[in-house]
Amino acid sequence: MAKVPPVDLPTESEGSRRFVDLELRLLDADAKAKENLNREADQRYFLRWGAVALSVAVVAGMAFMLYHVGYYMLSKSVANVPAAFLVAIYVAPIVSMTTVSLALLVAAFRAFKDGDEKAGASLMTEGAKATGLIN
Repeated sequence: MAKVPPVDLPTESEGSRRFVDLELRLLDADAKAKENLNREADQRYFLRWGAVALSVAVVAGMAFMLYHVGYYMLSKSVANVPAAFLVAIYVAPIVSMTTVSLALLVAAFRAFKDGDEKAGASLMTEGAKATGLIN
């Protein structure tokens, strides 16, 4: 008669050890996922404050430019300067401050949607028509 080797079944301690190892790996994966979510929230918070700081810097720079140009134009004779140039030199910093600030703040806090560029273009056209710049 042939000898049949004994079947090595896992003991109760090996099975429970495997279960514990699997459970520890799952807990570790869950902890890493929560840590990644916290890092993402921290990064979003940091970038939003960065956008606000950049917007404030742009507004301050353009306000300084507007003040400087206004002071220079008021202190000099502007009789030979075309009216369109005078209007543009005052309006350009104001438009720049508004546009850059709104774009940065919308991007940071709301995020751009797919239809925003079409809506912005149509609003610019309507604004230009309302002010009489185009017919």
